Amino acid sequence: MPLILAVDAGNTRVKFGVFESHAAKVPQVLAVSAVRLDDDTGGSQGNDSPASRMAARLASWLDELDLVPDRQVVSGSNPPVRDQLLSDWPLAVDSVRLIDHYRQLPVALDVEQPETVGIDRLLTSLAARRLCGAGQPIVVVDAGTATTVNLTTSDGVFRGGAILPGLRLSAHAMHDYTARLPLINADQLFPAREDRPDAPLPGRSTVDAMKAGLFWGQVGAVRTIADQLLHSATDSYGDERPGIVVMTGGGGRQIVSQMRGAIYVDCLTLHGLAALADDDQPC
Repeated sequence: MPLILAVDAGNTRVKFGVFESHAAKVPQVLAVSAVRLDDDTGGSQGNDSPASRMAARLASWLDELDLVPDRQVVSGSNPPVRDQLLSDWPLAVDSVRLIDHYRQLPVALDVEQPETVGIDRLLTSLAARRLCGAGQPIVVVDAGTATTVNLTTSDGVFRGGAILPGLRLSAHAMHDYTARLPLINADQLFPAREDRPDAPLPGRSTVDAMKAGLFWGQVGAVRTIADQLLHSATDSYGDERPGIVVMTGGGGRQIVSQMRGAIYVDCLTLHGLAALADDDQPC
């Protein structure tokens, strides 16, 4: 089966995924990797930057997998990093497809300014519909640097949603804009090998109170917005079937246990890119 390489350049991480194309179903994920832009394990020399090392990371990852992709598709909410990666691309450049405009996606939009909607929001919407099936409203929660919560109604139309600060961004805001509040590592709100957050209520210290505010504030916001969007699907757009909530992103992994009935899909944007590559070049 043909192999698809999908790359998503985000604000905090660059994600790589290899998918196997199947004629009768959605592409199946074979391997996924995420590299933080502030991860300096590659060793910085001179003006070398994390962005400029991404191509080498990608080449090394593919070598370790011993896989050669037949199709390559790239997108990202961080254009400078995305463009740097493309300029250093380790594979045949003429076979790379860049997704950077909403008209490249088979997604109908009902929003005021379609050209301003982040491509990542549309890719996750597309992927959720392909993975979960059409005919039902879907709310997609992508909890990364920013948390986006978007509604796609059962007719496949992207209706928009809400954007709010993610866990990590909120933690930095509390630290950067106050005199004495410490910086909380949002990535460590879930201790290793535990399925409950390190965010006790009531928080009996400043740090614990900050953890509680970060985690439970994000949970409450996402729950409320998702519920309101599903109500809108019924009240404003006439959907009759129950909706589903699909979560992705690092923060999504942390809060999905607090979202009743929600499902988690790792790197949902990569699934959307793989679906596009599969549509473009059928087996």
